[in-house]
Amino acid sequence: MLRARRIELALVLEPRGEPQLEFRHLFTDELQFVLSPLHPWVQAGKVEEAQIPRQNYILYEKTSYTFQMIQDYFREKGQVLFTFMELGNMEAIKELVKLNLGVSILAPWVAQKELLEGSLVGMPLGRKKLTRKWGTLHWKDRRLSLAEETFVGLCKSVTERLHRPKGENRTAQGLSP
Repeated sequence: MLRARRIELALVLEPRGEPQLEFRHLFTDELQFVLSPLHPWVQAGKVEEAQIPRQNYILYEKTSYTFQMIQDYFREKGQVLFTFMELGNMEAIKELVKLNLGVSILAPWVAQKELLEGSLVGMPLGRKKLTRKWGTLHWKDRRLSLAEETFVGLCKSVTERLHRPKGENRTAQGLSP
């Protein structure tokens, strides 16, 4: 929509190869396995590397940039995720994983409530992390309006509070630890 000039500002993952657009970084997140507490990996306390391709995956839409990042990550490791279901709804993904019907790959902030209550468990993908950079995007040749600059500033402020390093007091701002 931005390229088609139907919108003027977007909150997005950092694009590749868009030199005519300006990306302003807001925060970085890390994708991880998200599983039911009943999953064998959780019971064993570790991810079985050889079992990664054999899992049933419940992932966000196949056409998404995140899906492509996940495929590229595992391809670099010489692995292919053979069995997966794609859904366009994060709540549905989390509910199916809670029922132990498969494994998902999400950023912890997407399932923060479920991870804190223990209905889902997060585990690292491996030694090498899979991170995404989030930010705002607009045409380089276009100056942002005051309202847009204010919006970007508010996004920066909120993401700084939400992604504060562990151990800092977040409850003072009304955020859960």
